[in-house]
Amino acid sequence: MRQSVNELIKMGPLPSETCSDIDFIQKYQNILHSIQPPLSNEEATKLITLFGKDESYGLAWTLLHLIESSADFSIDKQLLKNTNPWIELLLKRTINK
Repeated sequence: MRQSVNELIKMGPLPSETCSDIDFIQKYQNILHSIQPPLSNEEATKLITLFGKDESYGLAWTLLHLIESSADFSIDKQLLKNTNPWIELLLKRTINK
């Protein structure tokens, strides 16, 4: 797994749009944008846990597209218990491929 993916996992979920720590948001954005697709299945599976409830200043869309770049990605059944709207959207988009 790439170091940048591990860094994001250590940072935790995407910053909420209520977050006022601009430095944290920019660091998160810079790391997220530095990851070149495609992702491995392992990377995609780890990164899907980072979704929050909102768009995170557009970062959630970047994360969603990055996860979709994994050729062999499949949603873990355990994640389906999570009612996160981003995971639900990813599932719908995966089914519609």
